[in-house]
Amino acid sequence: MKKQALAAAILACTAMSSNAAIITQEVSFGQQGSPFDVADVSPLSQSLFLDAFDQTLGVLNAVNIMVFGQIDSEGTSVNGSAEPGRTDVEIFLASDWQVSSAAADTFTFASANFVNPFVSAQSSAPGTFTMLPNDPSASFMFDVSSGERNGMLSNVDISAFLQGSQVEFLFTTDARTNIFNQVQGGTGSFANDFSTGSWGKVAVEFDYTPNAVSVSEPAALSLFGAGLVLLLSNRRKQRKQ
Repeated sequence: MKKQALAAAILACTAMSSNAAIITQEVSFGQQGSPFDVADVSPLSQSLFLDAFDQTLGVLNAVNIMVFGQIDSEGTSVNGSAEPGRTDVEIFLASDWQVSSAAADTFTFASANFVNPFVSAQSSAPGTFTMLPNDPSASFMFDVSSGERNGMLSNVDISAFLQGSQVEFLFTTDARTNIFNQVQGGTGSFANDFSTGSWGKVAVEFDYTPNAVSVSEPAALSLFGAGLVLLLSNRRKQRKQ
């Protein structure tokens, strides 16, 4: 019975020190869905910094990193011509939209493409002209978005989070908003106004093993006492039998 009580005590201590734990951290720039907070996306160069892992907590086992991004453009086009008109809004990526860091492989939300627009909007179908001349009520109001893009970084270097310094994540692209105006005939005159912005976020998950929890002297004595009581109780039962 002594062995059983001692084994129970060792098992309890082992359970306290071997459980894995997780800490999360998030940083972001801009406001998701807003074209105004980070208006200059031509080009975009925005850094986010994550704090290093606090090694006093335990041993770091793994680091999982998710990145998020979104590009939005909002504006109006007013036809000041003498003829009905139409408007096309297109956003092209002149360079890859990506996140780079020394702590992991580069992640690409979307690749550069000079031929096909990344996102677009039209006031009407090609060949139809619905923007009436000199009529502010017929102005074209547009709000185009990439929607939220996200992904997990690969080949994360755990040691980068054990140096005690912050880890940088750089969001870059060159998103160019183009507005094309047409009239049914004659010369066109339009007033265009727009703003294009970006939002980004990095979320990290630290998976670690906490340091062993030391048992205080009163707690140790209490555990020993519980084992002793169990041992005496079983001896009494044996004598009665």
